[in-house]
Amino acid sequence: MLVKIGKNETKIHDKSLESAVDEFAYLKRKIDSLNDELKAYKDIIANKANELLENSDALSIGFESISGNKLKVTLGWDVKVKDADTLALLLGDKFSLLVKEEKIYKPEKRLKELALDDDGLKECLEIKEKAPSFYVL
Repeated sequence: MLVKIGKNETKIHDKSLESAVDEFAYLKRKIDSLNDELKAYKDIIANKANELLENSDALSIGFESISGNKLKVTLGWDVKVKDADTLALLLGDKFSLLVKEEKIYKPEKRLKELALDDDGLKECLEIKEKAPSFYVL
């Protein structure tokens, strides 16, 4: 098995790792294929749900097939403010009641690097190890 760290390559012999990599790649491809198939069915069901709920205030609908499979579909909207100034003019005094304002602080890459070595900075930040990401190449 070939291991690449940066530009360095090393050969190792680890049957359990080799097997895990092969099985992971196989299952990932299978899941991706099934997700494509699932998406086609989701589209059919979502289109029918939209059609059946067209004249209703309800946002969810249940389906039960003759064979007993039950499915609930919930529809909704993702609403974001794209022009806060105009919206504030339109809403007037109600703006602060109807719009939640957030201030977000995001550390830059350099601060992340500094914080790993500085306990004072660590106290001001929440540092959690990320879950590993896997990609089939």
